[in-house]
Amino acid sequence: MVTNRFRNIKALARTVGVVASVIIIVGGVTFAALQSQQDTLTGNTIETATADLRIGTDSVHYSNTHTGFDFSNLIPGGQAEPVTGYPVYLENLGGTPLALKLAVSSVPTNPNNVDLSKVNILLTTIGSGTGIQSFSLQSLMAASSSGGLLINSGNLANNNAAGYKLQVSMDSNAITGSGAALGNIDFVFSGVAQSS
Repeated sequence: MVTNRFRNIKALARTVGVVASVIIIVGGVTFAALQSQQDTLTGNTIETATADLRIGTDSVHYSNTHTGFDFSNLIPGGQAEPVTGYPVYLENLGGTPLALKLAVSSVPTNPNNVDLSKVNILLTTIGSGTGIQSFSLQSLMAASSSGGLLINSGNLANNNAAGYKLQVSMDSNAITGSGAALGNIDFVFSGVAQSS
């Protein structure tokens, strides 16, 4: 009997120890869960800066589209035409600096089978002293799906404008025959937002 009693006391002590441990753990958890009321910032919005590039043929009048130019009297292997270049101005009316790109978004009419990889589009920044940047007509067409080829004149800051001279030249072996004409060429200038 004494042995059973001793076992019962031992079991009771063990039970009391387990219950005490549970009470301590639960008390600790209750203490850890003690928190204040929730304070809320309501109605937040998230907005991007705007990218808004406009084009013009002077430094005063800008829009989203402008009538293009006629690059005539081009001599294959000769100088770029027109000699003085056609003026193209880009204005950034958006809220972020833009890296500028150039592409051709159309498929030109090409009845004389001119090799478009040998037709060169030349872009010179007005007043910066930077060199002429040359793109083949073929590469500008191929780059259209990715937004165009980067113009190496740096980023155009918001609320600023930049001017360029646009010219065309043609390699001497771009055509065979007595002459050629290309039409339906849409030059597309775009801007990709950059961090300040």
